[in-house]
Amino acid sequence: YQHTVHVPLDPNIDVWLIVKLVVAGVAFGLAGAVFIELTDLIKTTTARFISWPPLRTVLGGFALMGLTAWVGHDYLGMSLPLIGRALDGDALSFGVFALKILFTALAIGCAFPGGEVTPLFCIGATLGAALATPLNVYGPLLAALGFVAVFAGASNAPLACTILGIEMFGGGAAVPFVVVCVVSFVFSGHRSIYPTQRMAIAKTGEQVEGRPKIHGWGRH
Repeated sequence: YQHTVHVPLDPNIDVWLIVKLVVAGVAFGLAGAVFIELTDLIKTTTARFISWPPLRTVLGGFALMGLTAWVGHDYLGMSLPLIGRALDGDALSFGVFALKILFTALAIGCAFPGGEVTPLFCIGATLGAALATPLNVYGPLLAALGFVAVFAGASNAPLACTILGIEMFGGGAAVPFVVVCVVSFVFSGHRSIYPTQRMAIAKTGEQVEGRPKIHGWGRH
């Protein structure tokens, strides 16, 4: 995705900004975890009650049509215009990223073909834009950070996503990219958009048969 965004080349890095970035990173990590859990919940619930797979997709399609009639077409597909608005500094509500999570999880959970990468970029960018006002951080910067940080948490790839952010938006914000991607990775828990991914080292909890165990909920 290519978009011109005016991210400060020299953001004023101080303790207070780092604290705000940690808060944002926690939100980004939790957003990635919610996306994974909601997608899994829809998959398992539909499989439990609807034995014929094509019917799951048909019903999911009707649900998406109903949602689209209610809130509009902005959340269908990759939602590139929403990403553009977030990176341009538009003040977006928290409902925007939440609806994008719902639309994408419903589509994937009901077996519609497609991927999670660009939708996760959209979820992160729009969440960053929503957080900009309460955290009092430059909107395009926080949207750019969210763009990569939610995916860092959902894919358990903080280093790759940090490099991606620097490559796309410039090295002047390298420190913020490191902070939000690492924090998002930690707070996303032992979950991943890639079901076969294995964690060599537990973030928290216990190791079970070579994979980390999370108490309560999540992928084991």
